[in-house]
Amino acid sequence: MKADNLASATRFLVYALAGLYGMAAIVVLLYTDFETSRMVSWLVFLLGGAAIMLLGQFFAPEGWATAVPVCAGAVMGGLPLLVTVVVPIAVAAVVACSIALARARYSAPA
Repeated sequence: MKADNLASATRFLVYALAGLYGMAAIVVLLYTDFETSRMVSWLVFLLGGAAIMLLGQFFAPEGWATAVPVCAGAVMGGLPLLVTVVVPIAVAAVVACSIALARARYSAPA
């Protein structure tokens, strides 16, 4: 896969996963009857993961500086949703694409 296609696919996956984490946070706020500490921990993981992913995507320079926060945010936000089927697959795709993109950018001649 070309680096430009991989970059656009990774960007789409990051936006989609961050949006999914945001929607899950809204559902946690509106429809759960968790105790307060459990609800706060879910919100921290979901919103923190989405924020870290988006900050890495927007503000970090290309390469490993982008891949590390994107991967960390994807895993962090995916922890509360680990029991679903779609989220772990999406997290694995984001991590794999981010690492492949960072390796492609790093190994490309300057």
